[in-house]
Amino acid sequence: MVLSAAALLREYGAAATSIDRVLAHSGAPRGSVYHHFPGGRAQLIDEAVALDAAIVDHAVHEDAVRTTAIELAHAQAGKAGPTLGTIKSRMYAPALEALRDKDTPLG
Repeated sequence: MVLSAAALLREYGAAATSIDRVLAHSGAPRGSVYHHFPGGRAQLIDEAVALDAAIVDHAVHEDAVRTTAIELAHAQAGKAGPTLGTIKSRMYAPALEALRDKDTPLG
């Protein structure tokens, strides 16, 4: 179920990743979701995100993660108009500073 949830998160995003959709994708019986994930959908989503993060941690060099994250943040800020772009730039500034600091380990 976690693998299915991770795949659905990547394809559709969190808002569209429902328990029903995960069950349909995984073929798991409904009762198993309540047994394995007593925290419900939130726990399942958290575990799926953690799984994908662990995969990235093992598959991608840290410098590539830093560079990609910085590029994505700049692209997101650039998609907005001037006012929203300024807000996003200020919002991302602390994270970007941490990413640029190679002495700070990621994760």
